[in-house]
Amino acid sequence: MNKKRVILYFLLVIIFTLFNFYFRPIKGNPLVTSDYRKSEAYINDLYMSDEYFKKNILDEDSYYVYDEMIEASLNNKGKVTIKCNDTPNNCSNKLIKSYYAIYLDHPELISFVGLNYYQVKNNEISYDNFGNLGQIKSYFGARRIAREIDIVQKETKNMTDKEKIIFVYDYVASHNYDRTFMFMKSNQSAYSFFTGGKSVCAGFAKASQLLFQNIGIKSYLVLSKEHMWNYVEYEGKYYVYDATMGASLRDKSNPHFYDGLGQTTIRSSTGMFTDLYPEIEKNITLKELFEL
Repeated sequence: MNKKRVILYFLLVIIFTLFNFYFRPIKGNPLVTSDYRKSEAYINDLYMSDEYFKKNILDEDSYYVYDEMIEASLNNKGKVTIKCNDTPNNCSNKLIKSYYAIYLDHPELISFVGLNYYQVKNNEISYDNFGNLGQIKSYFGARRIAREIDIVQKETKNMTDKEKIIFVYDYVASHNYDRTFMFMKSNQSAYSFFTGGKSVCAGFAKASQLLFQNIGIKSYLVLSKEHMWNYVEYEGKYYVYDATMGASLRDKSNPHFYDGLGQTTIRSSTGMFTDLYPEIEKNITLKELFEL
């Protein structure tokens, strides 16, 4: 009898866990409408992308590379070949710029984590994905993330924009910076942050981007060769927001470590495509503005 009770108990725990993390009904992202789901930009319900960087970084002749890279990631292809009837240098540029644009446009594409190797030969671009999560992890990972975001939506429902930004910063910065596996593939997306509780700058920035859109705060992802962070809008102006600073340099004697809101620049990192962003406030930081 006791054995049956133990088995029943574990079954109930498993059922509750699956329901809570993967099948519990949620509100979802209010920007992801039925019309948006029909668009070519749609990946999943976590995020509504206007593919701003695709339109501004790439020329239309490069769009097909961008689209095929996304399709390859969604289909979890390890080795990818894309036709490119152009010079080797131009083909390489199309690939790299498409990679950057996807990284900035689609934080919800949790299976897109980078390039391991590429070459241009015989009018073809060949590359190895840095690694894919696999279809099962991608599917259930997105469902898990949606339910984690739903919790934050409920927590911030009646908050002001100031309170929402502080909440997201504290929430993201409370997770651990993964110093042991800094270059692990899953760390380069929001997957490790939401499902493993730790990540690196790419995961923190993408997680912040997903959270901000789902709770009604406008923000941008910003990428450099060394780092990734966000610009966040508050009362019509944009400010530097870097939750990685809060996580990696967190002062554990202080419940709030706001250095990532106290920056006007990101250390020595210079963001790419700076002309595509709104002007950033240089004379006052969010830390000073919020009097933190």
